[in-house]
Amino acid sequence: MHACGHDTHTAMLMAVAEVLAGMSDNLPGTVLFIFQPAEEGSSLFTPASGKTLGAKLMLQEGIFEKTKPDAVFGLHVMPGHSGEIFYRSGATTASGDALDITITGKQGHGGMPWTTIDPIATSARVISGLQTVVSRKANLSISSAVVTIGSIHGGEAGNVIPATVHMTGTIRTYEESVRKVVHDDSRMTAEKIAESTGAKAEVSIVKIYDPTVNNERLAEWARPVIERAADGRVSRAPLVGASEDFSFYAEATPGLFVFMGITPRDQDPATAAPNHNPGFFVDESALVTGTRTMASLAVNFLSSPPGE
Repeated sequence: MHACGHDTHTAMLMAVAEVLAGMSDNLPGTVLFIFQPAEEGSSLFTPASGKTLGAKLMLQEGIFEKTKPDAVFGLHVMPGHSGEIFYRSGATTASGDALDITITGKQGHGGMPWTTIDPIATSARVISGLQTVVSRKANLSISSAVVTIGSIHGGEAGNVIPATVHMTGTIRTYEESVRKVVHDDSRMTAEKIAESTGAKAEVSIVKIYDPTVNNERLAEWARPVIERAADGRVSRAPLVGASEDFSFYAEATPGLFVFMGITPRDQDPATAAPNHNPGFFVDESALVTGTRTMASLAVNFLSSPPGE
């Protein structure tokens, strides 16, 4: 059972641990509680940093070597009706891959652009070209995909064309075959557009997070358990464009990652502040449902796992 570095998640997992500890003599098995730091730490580092954090580091350090679980469960709070659990079978959250592009041209005077190779103009064409990677090259009948440029930096003076422009972005996919195509096409698009202007594009794409894929058998088994725990307030989750390093646990053993709504009842979840927003607010009464859901999944899995 997994909690990332978020006070709300940690509080629920602590409560689950307390509940299950009180009934440990009657549990036909072992429950491993994963209190994980640095859930999103990987995204804070540049691709060249080579750092490993969060779930991947815990796995590398042997979190599952002594006690390898038969299943792993995780819960994440999100805007939604307070206390409602929503999840889906199969792909659930996207991969998160770091895209880093440096366009190198030839510096010169802004009043004499014919003496330069303009990396700013080239970058504009590259950004436009990257939009067609998804809209015209990715097979969206298989899976959704996103290519986003989130930062662009180049130049220091209005009358000087710089030598380089640096861009960073993210690539999100839900299926490995689509992931590979989007990576290859993003690289080729940037390189060939830059080449057509006389510039050069250096492209780095680093896999940070894998898609979180819920085990289909586990998801089907869990439905009645979650319905009882959440008093019937269960719905199917949409594909989530964010990434989750729970994905690495779910690759090591069958996993189920669910979401829980925490929007106060007097607010509309559709307009409530999302996660990672200063206005994000948790209706703490929902934490009882989250604790009950996670405890119920553990107890029921130990006593009556899928297929038995």
